[in-house]
This record gives sequence, structure tokens and C-alpha cells, in this order.
Amino acid sequence: MDIQELLKSNSKQLLKEYNENMDHVLDLQTTLIRDILPSVVDEFELGPDATEWAEEWLNDTASIFRIARRNKFTRSFALESIRKNLVWRLQNLWPTNAGFVSPAAVHCLPEHVRDPFGRPILIVEVVPVNESPEVVKPYIIQAFELLRLHLKSLSGAGAPEEEPVLQYIILLDLAKLSIQSLNIDVMTWTIREVIPRFPGMLAGVFMTNYSWAHSGAWSVVKRILPKTALARVFFPTQEDLLTVMTPAALPKDYGGILPFLTDLGDPLQSGSIQTFPSIAGVTEDGPSSSTSQPTSGYIPSISPTSMLNPFYGYPAASTRGYPQLHHGRRRKRDLARTLVWLFWLRWRTHIAIGVVLTALTLAVNFGLRRGLPRLPRIFLGGRASLLSALRTPSGRQG
Repeated sequence: MDIQELLKSNSKQLLKEYNENMDHVLDLQTTLIRDILPSVVDEFELGPDATEWAEEWLNDTASIFRIARRNKFTRSFALESIRKNLVWRLQNLWPTNAGFVSPAAVHCLPEHVRDPFGRPILIVEVVPVNESPEVVKPYIIQAFELLRLHLKSLSGAGAPEEEPVLQYIILLDLAKLSIQSLNIDVMTWTIREVIPRFPGMLAGVFMTNYSWAHSGAWSVVKRILPKTALARVFFPTQEDLLTVMTPAALPKDYGGILPFLTDLGDPLQSGSIQTFPSIAGVTEDGPSSSTSQPTSGYIPSISPTSMLNPFYGYPAASTRGYPQLHHGRRRKRDLARTLVWLFWLRWRTHIAIGVVLTALTLAVNFGLRRGLPRLPRIFLGGRASLLSALRTPSGRQG
């Protein structure tokens, strides 16, 4: 079965399961909101805002469906899994950041651009990240939550009779990836800890700009991915990509007819996705167990040249993945400093060689200038010695 047929078959099967199990999912949601949510509220002593935020997720029918599907629609397993997921969300996503900005390396094509089966398209550029795992992890969690909310907004924007939007298609651009820049620990953590909290959101991953140089990195990744995920990873040629996605759904960067990626609008960056207000509603006086202390990640600072920085070129600081300008505004001197640093990174080898050659040239010239007055004495001394040596034998013979 070719890629297009496989994606089509998977799409039909997913929508069929969604429609067939809708009554089951709605019944789960009723039980969750009526029985499970109150117990979690009591356990964590949640305030009204945190309770409302938790209920928003439980009312996300697509998310509950995806978790139930992962548990084969077994009611007891699904309820247990959803409750654990809710606790994890309180620990890692509350209080929320309504102004979270998607990483610059993640691009979502405009909402009218879809694959042939109606799924939105993400283009993710895999670039080196210099920040520590403690900085990157909260950002990854926030990014997945933004993608969930985006899918929810797409389903809510359509007519009631339209099919829901349940998954993304991802183009993973490996042009800038090297085995040296691959952070295995963060990647493993994302696959094992984060993606299972947002199951079933990826219909397929297309590896673009893949070459033999990436084979080492892929050999590491495929050992971590489960078999179900491996079945959704594809390595298409340029021709395959155009056949599956069609030129009308691809930017010119990838052989399509859409404008270049930098000229396309991005719904993840526009702020059009409705998120819950950022209000700290979790009290600190809850039980002492590890699951009863909701915490949120803290990012003290982000490098001006980091892929996580939406204000590229300017220093930023961030709390729980929400970046803000470090000084509250874009300062010209900050940008100038970044440009000088990038210029140095790009040309430092040439500059260093030029400095060394210049220093050597100056040293030689300086030495020659100091040595010129002594040259006649040296030559005269050498000439006198030579004449003396020539005269000595003849004197002895006489």
C-alpha cells in the first residue's frame, strides 16, 4: 500500500471509530465531569478558575475520544487514564499562559490549506537547541497544548454536520539536523512523557531533506518510537511528497505553489486561538504527595538566537513557556549586539586567520626595518673574514 492509500485508509478508519463511539465518549465525559472532577478538585483544593480550566479539557470531545481510543474504549481503563492525565496537566500546565507564542521553528500553514483528507499541515524545522533541558521541556509541553487548542478551534469553527479535525500532518525538515546537535534525552522524554499525554494528534510524519548523514540519528530515534508510531513515519521523495500533498498544499520551499514559508500566515502565531486566562488558581496547601503539588515550569531567560525565542535577535525571559522581551521593548543595541555576534560566528575563522597574517606581516616588516642599518656591517664583516681566509694559505706557502 502506497503512502496516499495508507493515509486515506487511516483517515476513514479514524472517522468511523469517532462516529461509532460517540455515545461512549459522551457518557465518559458525563462521568468525568460529574464524579472524577469533584474528587480532583477536593484533592488539590482547586479554586473556581482552575476547576473551570480543568472542565474545559474534559469537555474537549476530540481529546477524550483520542484517549479512549488509545485504551481500546475500555471504560475503566479510559477513566483511569483520563484522571491521571488531568493530574499531569494540573502539575505542568496550570496556571496557564494565554499569550504563549509557538516556537519559530514550528510553522502551521494557513487554515484553508489542508492535506487531501482535510487535515491541517505543520512544518517543523529541526534546528539545534542550545538551552538546557530544564528550559526546553516546559516549552515543549506548552507547544503541544497550543496544538490541541488549535485542533479544537478548527473543529468548533465548522458547521455541525462537518467532520471533526482530529489530527495533523507534519513535515519534519531535517536540513539543519546533525547527530551532534541531537539531544537524545529531551527527545526520549518528549516521546515517552509528552506525546502520550496528547495521543493520536499526528496522522503522519514526512521526513524531508533526509540524507545518509541523518541515518545515525534515525537509528537512535526508531529504537525509541513504538511500532504504531513507526508506521506513520514516511521518507518520501520530492515526487512522492507532491503526489501525496499536492502542490497547492505546499510552500515553494518544498516544491509547491504556495508562497514561501516566511511569507505565509501562521495561525499559531496570530493569537487567534482562544486559550484560558492565565490565573493562578491552584493553592499551595494541598496534600504532600508528589501528585498533589501542581507545579509549572519556569524559564529564566532565552538566548536572542534561540529557536524558542519569537523575538529573534532580542533577549527574552519566560515563565512557563511564555516569552517576553527582557527589557519590555525591542532595543536597537540588543539587535546590534546579536548581529555582531552572528557576524563573528559566521566569519570568525576568516577573521582569526586574517589577524594572524596581519600580525606576522607587521612583525616581519618591523624586523626588517630594525635590521637594515646593520646589513652593511654584516656584509663587510663577512667580506673581511673571507679575504683573511684566502690570504692565509698563500702566506704559509711563502
